[in-house]
Order: sequence, then C-alpha cells, then structure tokens
Amino acid sequence: MLKTMLLPMLLAGIMLPLAGCDEAAPTNASNTAGAATAAPDTLAAGDYEVVAKVIGMRSTDGKTPLITAKPGDSITSRGCVDAKGVPEPKLFAAAGDQCTAENPYFRGGTVNVTLSCTRKGVNGKIMVNVDGSTTAAGFKGDATTTTFIDGPGDYELRTELTGKRVGACPKA
Repeated sequence: MLKTMLLPMLLAGIMLPLAGCDEAAPTNASNTAGAATAAPDTLAAGDYEVVAKVIGMRSTDGKTPLITAKPGDSITSRGCVDAKGVPEPKLFAAAGDQCTAENPYFRGGTVNVTLSCTRKGVNGKIMVNVDGSTTAAGFKGDATTTTFIDGPGDYELRTELTGKRVGACPKA
C-alpha cells in the first residue's frame, strides 16, 4: 500500500516543475523583433525635427492672443540632442524665443521638461510644459504653452508633438 501511495507522489513531484514548460514562451525570434522596435531609454544624439500639431488655442485674458494659431495648424522646429540625450530648449520653443530648461528629465523613456522663455518685444514669460516618451523613431508627446505677459494677448496653446532624428547636429 505504501508503494501505491509513493509512486503517484513521486510522479507528481517530478511533473509539477515541468508543468510550466508547456506555457507558450516567447521564442528568440519574437524577442529579437520586440527589441528592434523597443523605445530607447533616452534620445539618441543628433539633429531632431519636431512637428507640433495644434490641438487647442484660447485666449486666457479675453483679448486677441499674441499669436494666431488654430487647431490643425502645424509648427516645425529643429534642435540638437546632446550625447547625454538632453535636447536643446529650442527644440520645443517657438522660433526666436530665448528659453531655459527647468527640471529637465530625459531618461527611462520619459520626456519631461518645463521651459521658461522670453520673446523679443514682449514683456513677461512664456512657459512651455512638455510631457512625452521616446519611440523607436524619436519621441511623441504633448506640450502646453501658457503666457504671462504684461498687457493683452495672453494665451494657452496645446500641441501634439512628434519628433524624429534627421541626422547629425550641424557643425558650429
């Protein structure tokens, strides 16, 4: 009787660890394909082009906004990403704006930065908040620009960003 009880227990002890082996484990081919399209942790160094598609524009002071943009418009900017994966502020700024990055975070697949900008002929600040993530081709995200200027014309501009590496940074 003891033999009859031990045999099933022994077999169960051998088979249980093997039971998980029947699960459909990814093959090397699918792992390789996933790795080829996986988003990088940081942006690759180089020259990037960003297309910002306007998804919303509104006056925040009830006056005519300082800029004219409407949903569907696209704004293109360019800038370089350094060897550490950190983009120049102008990559996310309007042409001609002078910006500094506050608390930039560009790692772990996350793109997050706030820009504090000034514009020639305009008194006050232009703030740009960018949130996004890296992709195999570059990055995608959203930006919200809010102005705090002296006088009329304050606005909030919301855009969807798509950035792609277009080559090496131009030599200075």
